[in-house]
Amino acid sequence: MPFRPFLFAWLLVVGLIVPSEHSAAASKTFAGKRIIFEEDVLSWTSKEATDALLARIRLAGFNAFGPIVWHGRGTTWPSAYAEWDSWLKAYPKLGYDPLKYLIDRAHEMGIEVHPWFTLTLREGDFMPQFAPSGTPNGAFDVHKPEFRHMVANLIAEVVTRYDVDGINLDYVRAIGLCTSDFCQADYRRRFDRNLLLDTAQFKLTFGRVPTLVEYQESDVTAMVLEISQRVRAIKPNIVISADVIPFYESTEQGHNSIGWENMGLVDVLCRMAYYLDIDVALTDKIRGLLRNPDALTVVISNVSHGENSPSQAHFSRDGKWLADTIRMIQQRWPMTGVGVYEYRWLSDEQIAAVKAGPFKPLPPPTGLGVK
Repeated sequence: MPFRPFLFAWLLVVGLIVPSEHSAAASKTFAGKRIIFEEDVLSWTSKEATDALLARIRLAGFNAFGPIVWHGRGTTWPSAYAEWDSWLKAYPKLGYDPLKYLIDRAHEMGIEVHPWFTLTLREGDFMPQFAPSGTPNGAFDVHKPEFRHMVANLIAEVVTRYDVDGINLDYVRAIGLCTSDFCQADYRRRFDRNLLLDTAQFKLTFGRVPTLVEYQESDVTAMVLEISQRVRAIKPNIVISADVIPFYESTEQGHNSIGWENMGLVDVLCRMAYYLDIDVALTDKIRGLLRNPDALTVVISNVSHGENSPSQAHFSRDGKWLADTIRMIQQRWPMTGVGVYEYRWLSDEQIAAVKAGPFKPLPPPTGLGVK
């Protein structure tokens, strides 16, 4: 895309990107990590639920957990920047911090915690100041600097306050095209063009409006950059991961995950590979474009995705399939770790299969120190 090199050059010149050979992110991957994610805040925000969840994932052999902590409707920790998640209204909070309890208990059990944030996803009418009329449905406006500052503040607050092992970024995209009064004026100021006319042309030409492509991509990248800078300044050694689908994102999304990793803004790209058949060729293609190929971690789904009929409810996938797929990933890309989405569908059959297979503990060495 014609404007992308200029964006990178500008960020480099003003010192907002450190050249890759000096980046603190250069060697951080998910190597050795077996991480499982959970998108339901109710699965871990009570002490009883947390204890049960951690016991099950440790039994299965997972050593890292990615809990959703921000889903566009409030926080799961006491925050100075946003109110509590609306799903937790009935939960007692006085004298109890669910995120701290989770992290403390997980670390006692040898499990890492990587809080998961859906950045631009907005639920209901939450925080209307960041979604004026003309913002894509279900989205915060990524073009508004105030929104980017707010979400960076949220993440920095978590990184500062809690002993996290990493952070996971999701919905790292624009979601759609913005036509708000703010976006129209901002686009005119930056490109001297009419946003509404370019939006119409964009839709007719399937994205062939370079300035609008750049408008989307530059502000999504600005969001990633601000988050990355804040996190690195506080705890430079923790891992920043992003949930991505390279080559599947349409141009209005402003998605440039390969560039983010190569620029050192994120450490790990979690490729969401939720269908039964893992696209090995695509995975290798993406790896070949990365400064560090092992920065790409494949995240698979343990719940049906595409194989159930429209009238059929989702179901937990077969334990043997899960174990075999994890084993294939470990053998083909041994330095990348593996991710599973998501905990609520982790069946007893799946636990037994991975525990007896790819997550089977190695036997202790014998004969050491014996003369």
